[in-house]
Amino acid sequence: MSTFLFVLMFAASVSVTAVSLHEIKSDLSRKECSDKKLKNIRALSRGAAVLLAFIAAAEALGIIRPRVYQGAFLLLGAAAGLSMLVCTVNKKRRYHSAPALVKALLIAAVLEVTVFNIPTYRLFFGSYGQMDFSPAECARNSDVRLDDDGTTITVRGDRSAIFSFEGIDEEVADVYVDIGFDNEVKAADVSIDAMDETTPHDYRYSVANNTLVKNREHTHFTQLHLSGRLSALKLTLTPQNGGTVYIYGISFNRQIAMDISWIRVVFLVFGMTFWHLMLHSKTMQQSYSKKKNMCRTAAIIITDLACLAAILVTFTKLDNYSITDIMKCREGNQMTQELVDAFENGSTSLLDVPNDKLNNAPTPYVTDTLNRDEIEYSWDHVYFDGHYYSYYGIAPVVLVFLPYHLLTGYYFPDSMAVMLFALIGILGLTKLYMEFIKKFFPKAPAGFVISGLIIIQVISGIWFSIGRPMFYEIALSAGFAVLTWAVYFFLSANIIGDKKISLPRTAIASALFAVAVLSRPTLVLYCIAAAVFLLVALPRAASEGAKKGGSKVLNAAGIRYLLCAMLPMVCIGLVQMWYNYDRFGNPFEFGIQYSLTINDFTKTQFHPRLSLVAVYNYFFNPPIFIPGYPGVRTEFQYLNNGGYFYADVVCTYNTSGIFFLALPMFAYFLSGKALRQIKGRKNKLRTALYVGVPCVLIPFVIAASVWESGYAARYMTDIAWQSLLGALAIFFFLYSRLTDPTKKKLAQGFMWFAVMWALVVAGTQEFNAMFRYDEFGREFPEWASEIQRLFAFWT
Repeated sequence: MSTFLFVLMFAASVSVTAVSLHEIKSDLSRKECSDKKLKNIRALSRGAAVLLAFIAAAEALGIIRPRVYQGAFLLLGAAAGLSMLVCTVNKKRRYHSAPALVKALLIAAVLEVTVFNIPTYRLFFGSYGQMDFSPAECARNSDVRLDDDGTTITVRGDRSAIFSFEGIDEEVADVYVDIGFDNEVKAADVSIDAMDETTPHDYRYSVANNTLVKNREHTHFTQLHLSGRLSALKLTLTPQNGGTVYIYGISFNRQIAMDISWIRVVFLVFGMTFWHLMLHSKTMQQSYSKKKNMCRTAAIIITDLACLAAILVTFTKLDNYSITDIMKCREGNQMTQELVDAFENGSTSLLDVPNDKLNNAPTPYVTDTLNRDEIEYSWDHVYFDGHYYSYYGIAPVVLVFLPYHLLTGYYFPDSMAVMLFALIGILGLTKLYMEFIKKFFPKAPAGFVISGLIIIQVISGIWFSIGRPMFYEIALSAGFAVLTWAVYFFLSANIIGDKKISLPRTAIASALFAVAVLSRPTLVLYCIAAAVFLLVALPRAASEGAKKGGSKVLNAAGIRYLLCAMLPMVCIGLVQMWYNYDRFGNPFEFGIQYSLTINDFTKTQFHPRLSLVAVYNYFFNPPIFIPGYPGVRTEFQYLNNGGYFYADVVCTYNTSGIFFLALPMFAYFLSGKALRQIKGRKNKLRTALYVGVPCVLIPFVIAASVWESGYAARYMTDIAWQSLLGALAIFFFLYSRLTDPTKKKLAQGFMWFAVMWALVVAGTQEFNAMFRYDEFGREFPEWASEIQRLFAFWT
């Protein structure tokens, strides 16, 4: 009966969507419908759409619960309802993209309930009789025992349970385990040994392996593809993480339930619709200057979605903690507590005092020697002259953590700190990108502007910090938050270009660049570059305020500009220099070489090959596609360096190089062609410096500099969006010079592909880093199953 209803629902949904599509096309061509029969069909279609929408709502509310076709009624009803809604809206105002949207809805819905759920239909082809085994039958010939109630088998994580089934003599397509999970366990591993007609007397071991995941019924089925009749089967079940599971029965040849991937549906609809918009929409091909409102609306939507994703990830990983409990931390880490306590006590050194053994150790920075000698020390702290210090920037401490502790008595939580800074940075990244477009490329097509924003938000690198909020990530996210806004105010102050310079915005930019260094010392290179660019703009600022014919640089206008450009940076920089001098006796020493961490930085030697390892992995390491979890991954490459190079792939996992995350990065290989099209030697040099220094030179220097401290995917925040901004500048500039319609079409198709590629490759790798499930950790099997189903839909 359920199959009949599904087929009926499928046919009705396809028919309604097809009629809606025909009606939309008629409206766009402004053809009046005079055929009475066609009018009746349209009226019937509207009624069917309403009925399908009600059925979809009923499943969404749990009023109807189709076991095998779960989610299918909701998807088919939603597709029909949305198609009719688009048709209705299109009558009031013509949208040429409406047919593409309806087609996308139809194709995505049909593919999802057919091809992408093909295991559901397997039992339709063949003589597979369902066999159900009660717990008592499962316990027979097995090494497990029934519970006292006789209806459950309890399996604890200190042992594996082996269930044996003999004398089956039937073809078996799948094995279903009716399983329940304790609160402390989310998954259990299953391995199946089998005897079929090709090996009737001996087991073939591990012919099938699976992971059964809590609240993911689709994973409770293990598919088999054996030869002929099955004579015997042995199922080994092992709860993960030492947890406890409950077996209520095992079935053979039970029809596999559908598993609708809403992520895949949305991705398909977006991809197909966006393709039409990029290549066929005149609106998307018009310039940003003509479609400012549309671009700004799109920017708001993209930014809101990114912020929402950051919030959802943070609170999903916090699980059942309430925001009230989270904000009442009575202890913290090196940044949120130790530095706070030190500053409250008027000290730049941490309050924890090193023990005498550490003070007297001949090699205090060789941590393996300290461990061997059983000398207690604080890991990843800076040790100098008998005191502990922190290498990490003090800006978030002074601006957030210290005031919060003084006001509430509690310490600011890591997760909330990273989320707060990430949200500020995401907003800042959108602001600076839109200012970049408005200032330099107002004639860029609206579709390119929107595409670029999607890509830069996806590959910004901040997602690796959101996914693992610790004190390392606090520094990175704080630097990201401040630097994005510093660049925005720098651009909007008109430091680059020929428009009048804004002194207030110049002062804000100057201050923010300095605060970025106080958040993360690595960003000092961007601060130095900004200072140079600010000084380069001094003659222009002076001439803007001077009287006609005036040529002096240090006139009143020049002095005002110089004070706004340099004074905030110098004052805040002096604070950092005093802080360095008070700790290490050197205003330019940040202290990382005195860290008690993976290596003795006071004795490490520089070798170019080690820097090459970092540069290759950060920029050029390609992704690998695999037909299972995680779908996309990247193998870290040591390039046979012949020395020690630390790679933090255990904690943050590896990610592809920026060139293979954001495909517009390959525009850098056309930079010579772009420079040749710029008129004037002075303009060429100026453009090369403005793009080359902050977008190429500094990111490469930062990437190369990690040879000492090691690779971590979270460092992408320091280099990824900065590099992409320069690449987009080259791409947009070259596109503006194109006259060949074919080349323009190819460029439009390339940007569409780059967006989809970034969402799949970068998005998947970032998601895997946030919700990891691999040999290093098995915290999130439920999300791993979603990602696996996204790519390996045949499982």
